[in-house]
Amino acid sequence: KLAPSSAKILFDPGKEVESAVEIAKKADVVILGLGEKQGISGENFDRMTLDLPGNQQELMEAVVATGKPMVLVLLNGRPLSIPWAAEHVPAILEAWYPAEFGGLAIAETIFGKNNPSGKLTVSFPKHVGQVPVNYNHFPTKDKKYVEGDMNPLFVFGHGLSYTTFRYSGLKAASPAPGTKQDVELTFTLENTGERAGTEVVQAYVRKPFASVATPIKALKAFDRVALEPGEKKTVTLRIKQDDLALWNAKCRWEIEPGKYVVSVGGSSAADMTTTFEIPKP
Repeated sequence: KLAPSSAKILFDPGKEVESAVEIAKKADVVILGLGEKQGISGENFDRMTLDLPGNQQELMEAVVATGKPMVLVLLNGRPLSIPWAAEHVPAILEAWYPAEFGGLAIAETIFGKNNPSGKLTVSFPKHVGQVPVNYNHFPTKDKKYVEGDMNPLFVFGHGLSYTTFRYSGLKAASPAPGTKQDVELTFTLENTGERAGTEVVQAYVRKPFASVATPIKALKAFDRVALEPGEKKTVTLRIKQDDLALWNAKCRWEIEPGKYVVSVGGSSAADMTTTFEIPKP
């Protein structure tokens, strides 16, 4: 058993940071892997904070201060609060807990052999005080905190690629009265970058007037669309009427007729919006 003084000599967090900085200074590009170790994330592992554990924030800031280009690879089991990294680190790769082939997938993505198309299945808060932070909250939620707005750091559905996409021409076809036809959404998706890529297109729906309160938006359809550089495609998304049912004031699952608002884009921040009608039976 080591005495406390001996243990301190074997592991000094300050010296560990200094050592990492010296290595970074000799590198052309720094790939910094941070996150949560085994036993800190999972069922019954609750944390009081969503910051990077230990001295990882200090390490990251010290490496960024070297001026070297840096890629931050996050290995974690929950959303983390990383506003400093979002502002100062040019590339962040969310790998979660990637298992046996995670190293290969991370390497192929960083070196461009794989063009990422993944999207966040949760919102990332700026601070633990924002939790719960949900894209599908109710309109009554306050629009700001005393210290700032309520917007998350990264919204639900967010995810970048090595290319870019442009959405245009959204149209919605309402179903015929008395039918179970799907709501049909059509729009144009264009790859505006120089590399082939895949975009996860997403459609969010809201019913502004209903017998009960409804969320400001809810994901109702999505699809993966692959495009070559400069290619355009007409994309069709279909929303089943049953997926529009809500638990109404009569305590029944029903599809309420009336006007619906639908937004389409590459995340829950989608701003290409139109409306459709569910006719009365």
